Amino acid sequence: MENKNSTNKKIEEFSSALPFVNEKFVELFENFYNQLTELNKISTIGPFISLMNDPQINLNNMREYGNVLINYQIFLNKYLTQMINSYFQALERVSSNIQEKTTEEARKLIINSFEDVFSKMFESAEFSINYNNLINVIIDLNKSYQKFVDASSPLLNRQSLSKEEKDLLFNNLYEIKKLTLEIKNKINERKND
Repeated sequence: MENKNSTNKKIEEFSSALPFVNEKFVELFENFYNQLTELNKISTIGPFISLMNDPQINLNNMREYGNVLINYQIFLNKYLTQMINSYFQALERVSSNIQEKTTEEARKLIINSFEDVFSKMFESAEFSINYNNLINVIIDLNKSYQKFVDASSPLLNRQSLSKEEKDLLFNNLYEIKKLTLEIKNKINERKND
């Protein structure tokens, strides 16, 4: 009874701080959090436990990764815009000069137009800056992703497990395999009955 009163008091405090949050939302969120806490108590290998143990570090890593993704999108858009604009410039140059040309002259015109336009683009300072920014943000993206993975799975980053950890792991795997076999046998028995 006392626990429910303290929970109701917390809900009222939370609801008064944020008037748009109702009791149903708070109750659903508490249930979700309690379920995650229970899942966290289960002994497993993988990133889930690490994600739950220190969510602030992981949220910061995800925020950083999101910012890098946004920068990547910005620089990729600039790069692609330059490429597309150059392509259309070359097409415009070809279309304005192709009238009454033989096929050989038209072929040379197309090659020369595209070569000139793209050479100017590749030699421009703007393209160099955009391309450099794109490459740097790709490197940052890889570093950020690696940092997130490293923080999410500390158990997998170690070189090797200790003998006790290996024994415990194999013992747990053996128990799981044994339980699975028992379940399969019971299912087969029920099917035969």
